[in-house]
Amino acid sequence: MNVLLLTDFSKVSENAGKYAVDFLQDLSVNFYLLNIQDFNFKKTNSGKLENQLLHTWEKLQDGIASLEEYSRNENHHFSYVLSSENLITAVRKALDEKKIDLIFIGMASHEVHHHPILGDHAYEVIRKIRCNIMAVPGESKYEKADKLVLPVDYSVLSGKKVHQLLESKKYISATQITLIELDEKHAGNNALAIKEEVASEMKNANVQALQMAESEIFTEGLLSEIQDRFDMIVVLGKNLSVCDRLLHARHGVFATTANSLPILVIHQ
Repeated sequence: MNVLLLTDFSKVSENAGKYAVDFLQDLSVNFYLLNIQDFNFKKTNSGKLENQLLHTWEKLQDGIASLEEYSRNENHHFSYVLSSENLITAVRKALDEKKIDLIFIGMASHEVHHHPILGDHAYEVIRKIRCNIMAVPGESKYEKADKLVLPVDYSVLSGKKVHQLLESKKYISATQITLIELDEKHAGNNALAIKEEVASEMKNANVQALQMAESEIFTEGLLSEIQDRFDMIVVLGKNLSVCDRLLHARHGVFATTANSLPILVIHQ
């Protein structure tokens, strides 16, 4: 498995790296630390540029050494990617060259949005990169993800597709899955039917379903309750409206509400 860790050497990205190591502790993984620097090759004199490159290289080596010491899995391997491209171009290039399966990115708190890679950029990566992405808040502490909550818009995805997306990810082994059907019109018993469809496929998990209006779930009170009851929020990539409501840097609910739960965005 190949994993990309976005780092700007901040505490938030360091925490995301450690979370990734813990989350994938039982798998064989190649981890690639991606750092992006604004190297001005035309205007910066060679001595200053050399010092900048050396300083960045040393910090990447320190980051790798720290994660190697932290990991308890001899099948975890670490290397780095250094880029002067813009964020999205750099990530896409790494995805192609390293055959990345999963990306981890630190997600700054609602009070901090000045990191070069974090804050607003976590939302940008999720919206523009078609890869499975884990956004890890700086306050997240690793807990085995046994209890997942999935806000799902079934006008976009069927229950069968939900099961297929979850089942295909070998790093998901939840014992309890709660589906929250987003339905402003409360259209009958669709949530129950979808729940039964997913439950019939996922034999090893206790599947529950709730139906509520989108305006109800994205409230500070309910999100606080979700953080108390669950280990992870899972969003299916086609449900982009859910990503918007949660993660948009200015309009998303986590722009103003504290969140400590990691958010896994699954694409096909």
